[in-house]
Amino acid sequence: MANKKMFFSKKASGYILGKKPLYFIINLICLTISFILFSYAISREVYSTTVIPDNLEATIFINRFLNSPECLAYQDKETGRTYPGIIDLEKFNDTTLEKCYSAEDDTLKSFKITLESPDPDIASKFGTEIERNFILTPNWGARRYTQTSQYVLIHYKENFYRGRILIAVQK
Repeated sequence: MANKKMFFSKKASGYILGKKPLYFIINLICLTISFILFSYAISREVYSTTVIPDNLEATIFINRFLNSPECLAYQDKETGRTYPGIIDLEKFNDTTLEKCYSAEDDTLKSFKITLESPDPDIASKFGTEIERNFILTPNWGARRYTQTSQYVLIHYKENFYRGRILIAVQK
């Protein structure tokens, strides 16, 4: 009999039961929105870890230019050891670059490598003994490019000089 009073009282105390569905609907909407936002955040994080960066290929080629003995890196003739990050000025020409990275096709990335040095001894060598302070791949064109710089050492006639290499990359 006590239960009958609760549901059929004259004071309409059944309004407590009327608020419950509204409470559940609001909770359901909040939970749905938070689930959608959480799943979006997780999918975005997973996507960002699986995408290969755009400049990865160019970075690999730049490291190849600076660290490979077939490219521009200085290699000691006595020990045969290659010193990464040290540019051999005698190797700094178009034929070495073409042997290191052959790019006759226009679909491949093209590079322009510029060598700068604040030392007057090495800067005066450009224009006299050395052709120019930049080398190009054969497919270098008049397209837009991105440029990165890196500080290096320059080896020339058993001396080391400070320098900076600017590498421009075209897609």
